[in-house]
Amino acid sequence: MTRVDLGHSAVAYDPDTGRLTIEAGADALDSDVTPKTLFSGSLGIRLADNEDAHSDGDRDGLVVDVSVEAADRDRGDHGGDAIDLTVAVENRTREPVRLDAIEVLDGTVPFGPADRVFVHGYQSWSPTATLRIDERFPAETPKSRPQMVDLAAPDDALTSHAVTALTGDPGTLTLGFLDHDASLTRFDLCADRDADQTALTALCPLDGVAIRPGERRESATLRIDAGQSLSAGLESLAADVGERMDARVPETVPTGWCSWYHYFTDVTADDVRTNVADLDEWDVDLDVVQLDDGYETAFGDWRTLADGFESMRDLRDDVAAAGYEPGLWLAPFYVQADSRLAREHPEWLLTDEGDPVDAGARHGPMYALDTTHPEVTAWLRETFATVVEEWGFEYLKLDFLYAAALPGDRHGDVTRAEAYRHGLGTIREAVGDAFILGCGAPGFPSVGLADAMRIGPDTAPYWRREGDSASQPAHENAVRNVLNRQFCHRRLWVNDPDCQLVRETTELTVPEQESFAALVALTGGSNFLSDAVAEIDDAGRRLFERTLPPVEDGRVHGVGDGEFPDRVVCERPADGAVAVAAFNWSDEPRRVRVDPSAYVDSGDSQDSDRPAFTWTALGPTDSPNGLARGPVEREVAPHGCLLVHCTAAPTDPRPTVVGADHLANAGSQVTDVTWADGTLSVRLDADRPMELVVAVPEPWRLCESDRNDSDSECTSAGAAGGVDTITFTAAPGTNEFEFETRE
Repeated sequence: MTRVDLGHSAVAYDPDTGRLTIEAGADALDSDVTPKTLFSGSLGIRLADNEDAHSDGDRDGLVVDVSVEAADRDRGDHGGDAIDLTVAVENRTREPVRLDAIEVLDGTVPFGPADRVFVHGYQSWSPTATLRIDERFPAETPKSRPQMVDLAAPDDALTSHAVTALTGDPGTLTLGFLDHDASLTRFDLCADRDADQTALTALCPLDGVAIRPGERRESATLRIDAGQSLSAGLESLAADVGERMDARVPETVPTGWCSWYHYFTDVTADDVRTNVADLDEWDVDLDVVQLDDGYETAFGDWRTLADGFESMRDLRDDVAAAGYEPGLWLAPFYVQADSRLAREHPEWLLTDEGDPVDAGARHGPMYALDTTHPEVTAWLRETFATVVEEWGFEYLKLDFLYAAALPGDRHGDVTRAEAYRHGLGTIREAVGDAFILGCGAPGFPSVGLADAMRIGPDTAPYWRREGDSASQPAHENAVRNVLNRQFCHRRLWVNDPDCQLVRETTELTVPEQESFAALVALTGGSNFLSDAVAEIDDAGRRLFERTLPPVEDGRVHGVGDGEFPDRVVCERPADGAVAVAAFNWSDEPRRVRVDPSAYVDSGDSQDSDRPAFTWTALGPTDSPNGLARGPVEREVAPHGCLLVHCTAAPTDPRPTVVGADHLANAGSQVTDVTWADGTLSVRLDADRPMELVVAVPEPWRLCESDRNDSDSECTSAGAAGGVDTITFTAAPGTNEFEFETRE
């Protein structure tokens, strides 16, 4: 018997019976009760002939070994009292044996249909959220299935990829694989209503690859965590995956403009140049101008230009001359059936019994490249040498990447994950340190190769389309994944929530535009605009400007409670202030309340002598400047938000920075706030000035010399109980504002 017991979590494996159990100890349950069993079952292997071989003995010369150990604290793991489980199989026969999968877990958990499960989608666009175990996302249409779901997963199960977590009366159990270079790992769950439990299988698919005589193949290591909350467990797992797989996490996230959501495939080089000129006139601080789909003659024929494009190098140089990083979109593994590549090189395509594999619909039938074919490897190198060295693009959005991981017959005897990483790794080697944004991509297998990752479906100029699945373009669908995949940000890559749309000519309401702007601003992912710049009115421009520059990070509260968490918080470490976005994701208006005592250290919120200051940064206000003391409550429109900036009121009443024009309260830009001898000093690390809102309680007032400064504005707030607000325009660097007491 092997048993590892860490107080919060315990795992026991009996090699004589092949049984494995996971327990939540008394520490996890915060009581002295008997440890609760959270999983009971077995482990083993599946042969490619669909026969099972389990770990309770030697089956025809295949030997299964099991390793159970505490998470390695010296290696920097973040899992608390977590336990790691690895299963290996060794071929001691004289012939190669083909393996379908290693079952790291195969049994039941005591979570019933009404308990909840965190479901992580297969690729960027696949829905990710917490559901009841007996719930399902809407089914995909046949033409969408190759894109949106893992075709190897069972249709009669709820499948979560790479990670899952169960929560309910039995407690919380977070499970996730730490290695993703060899398997498209997944968890298959089937609820049993009668027994009030759920069948659970944790799989490392091996896709029928052969292990030779004497060869040993290990599963990805499974992290088992019964000692943390669901959110903390996901964050710990992602941190450790990032460390093990050498995640590429840029110091800063990109901002920019993208052609897609206005021009789609009708874009021309002149359209890009026009918007570059309009951006210059606007003078908004952006990094990248990215050309999306529409410049190529066909998917696969990336170096053959469509009408409207004569020289990619000339276009790139024009963008760079205007001060922007030129960006380019490609879908390197996705091939149109009528492309020149498909006609001339059918042997490069992924096949099934000789026919090209259906990769989903786009411009007619679409196929997938076999990335293990040596000539495809050479073609990828040549294509990206052209894009990076000849054309000069070093910001690359790579789309429809899932195609390289579709099931099919390949030139190489490798798993689908290995084929995918070989293709993406070939591109990474070809482009060097160029920035890669992955999209339509199996997420965890991309770690270490992509700098940023689209984490949700495409947004759209509308909230939803009735009858569409949760993976289809829609503002609502993008929001769902942005909320539920925040745990990946700055652990696996930087998140890409997709573009803001702030022009007047969409179906989006102003509250919907504002809520997405707040979500982008407070979570700290890449921040792109995708409107024709000339069509953006002053209000739209102002809203977008208030989301710049990006902050470091934000936290989504309520992951695990339901499909759409409704609170996002961005902290300002310099002084403990926060921005709190409280969302109304329902289709009807409802009242929303933010109590600052839940987010800032303001003492007892019921103590009228020291309530926190709050400043309403978006939405209707009860007073001209939105300043209040204590909780704030408003009626919020459907799909809108109440955005409040909060800070603790000092024990000695004095001027305090409450809010900012930046929606995230300049959480990463205000880096130091001090008060000494009547002077409020604020350091701003930013490339542009920012407006800061300062609460000024009695008996303080701004000194006359500063009051007459043209860069500051003093307003009165009678509704805030004797507290005025002053809006300062703070410049980059250290700003000092002098105050005096009233006589």
